[in-house]
Amino acid sequence: MFKRKSKLLYLNVMIGLIIAVILSGCSGSKSTTSNSHASPQKQEDPGKPQYGGVLKISSPIEPANIGNPPEQVGSGFLHMMAPVLETLGKFNDKGEMQPLLAEKWETDPQAKTITYYLKKNIKFHDGTDFNAKAVKWNIELFQKAKRGEVDGIKSIDVVDDSTVRVNLTEWNSSLNNALCFWIQMISPTAYEKNGKDWAASHPVGTGAFTFVSWQRGVSIKYKKNENYWQKGLPYLDGVEYKIIPDAMTATAAFQKREVDASFYLPVDRVLELEKNDQYKVVTLTTGLGNRENGLIPNSGNPNSPWANPKVREALAYAIDAKTIVEKVLKGGYEVTDQWGPMTGTSYNKDVKKFEYNPEKAKKLLAEAGYPNGFKTKLMSWPGLEHESLPPVYQSYLKEVGIDAEVVNVDTARMYELIGTKWDGLMYFDVITSPDLPLYMERYLSKKAKLYVNIDHPEKVEALIKRGKAATDPETKQQANLELQKAVFEENHMFFPLAITTMPIVLYPNIQDSGFNETYGNVYSPEKTWLSK
Repeated sequence: MFKRKSKLLYLNVMIGLIIAVILSGCSGSKSTTSNSHASPQKQEDPGKPQYGGVLKISSPIEPANIGNPPEQVGSGFLHMMAPVLETLGKFNDKGEMQPLLAEKWETDPQAKTITYYLKKNIKFHDGTDFNAKAVKWNIELFQKAKRGEVDGIKSIDVVDDSTVRVNLTEWNSSLNNALCFWIQMISPTAYEKNGKDWAASHPVGTGAFTFVSWQRGVSIKYKKNENYWQKGLPYLDGVEYKIIPDAMTATAAFQKREVDASFYLPVDRVLELEKNDQYKVVTLTTGLGNRENGLIPNSGNPNSPWANPKVREALAYAIDAKTIVEKVLKGGYEVTDQWGPMTGTSYNKDVKKFEYNPEKAKKLLAEAGYPNGFKTKLMSWPGLEHESLPPVYQSYLKEVGIDAEVVNVDTARMYELIGTKWDGLMYFDVITSPDLPLYMERYLSKKAKLYVNIDHPEKVEALIKRGKAATDPETKQQANLELQKAVFEENHMFFPLAITTMPIVLYPNIQDSGFNETYGNVYSPEKTWLSK
């Protein structure tokens, strides 16, 4: 269970404990964090869905835009756009893509086509039709933004008003999931009439709620769509996101019932709140869309020490992930040393393990030409649970001779850096999935829009391409396993620390929300209701 009896130690105690462990020569004890986190079940039948009420959710961060999906490169904000913007499909709890705006689709690897048959009589919030032309326009908008998710599309045919065929240059087994998940449909008319900048802050979609207002740094408000295409839905009168960066303030707002649910609270806050029976904590158990964090070096800069593979390998030995997860993060995390959870279907058990070994790290640094270590920077993202980790990383690195200066940057600056260049080590925070070719291409390939300041080995590029071109599960799985080896054993492209179960704290009268039931950061605002 997510719950832990012991209290999370304050940061200064944590760091002292970590340093003590290092000096004692301990290799770190095994993590006791369970991988069987189960979302709490409803204690009693709430009865039939009830209409009314506004669902209020707090978040410490907010997106750069809410109405221009191609420019929204991070998936951590998708839930904040979900009330307004919908997609062709949606994942179920087995990781299978199911139709939403689409009625069905047909894939043909031999012909290299995907044909979508759309649901009829659906309108955008501005009264214009959702149809094949709109779908084509939205996909082409992603193409113009050079998004990797739509790479390899040769052309798009509007067969008729409710049928659109996507023609590929070569078969891509990941493309259907990419098109159905990432492309949130917006009104072409509203975008072209008002412009890109206007669209970024005025989402016009097909969703169960319509846009009301966005006061940056304060709130995003939506109201019920009285003409929603799913009859009888939504149940709520509105959805409101409150932006509360400070964890103590967010916790207090939740306890005072100023918000009904809180995203991204630090683990210590979650543990304390979970002790109260009037609150509920739901965690992600499907392995779909988990957040993974760690460190990624600027290996793409030839003048950086991190461009040397031996220095990156030293990083893998320098930090004791098991002890950090057990002693610092405590609940809600699982150690990982590859992409995704160690219990995942794409985990490669044959990849070499790099257990904590500071002496080995020092030896590798000496072999790389840094016997006395070197100075570097560690970019830190304040907020979430991130703020407790940089000082701990810093102490580990110092022990092997790497003097890391922690540099705090805000969310806007963070996204700017990971989309261009940074100096030294960057906090790595990504959404993972068993579909490695799709997700590694988003973060680790030459086509990536995030974490671009890294070396891109040709072998990794070739394996991503092979996995996407697979026409059977066996071939794709083999590419997955080889990718894990190439990324983490052969090239040390980044240092993975842990997978979070993404706990959300909420009041138990929130019903049928779908929070953490299928894919991380995805829920069903149209089906959510509040029991009285």
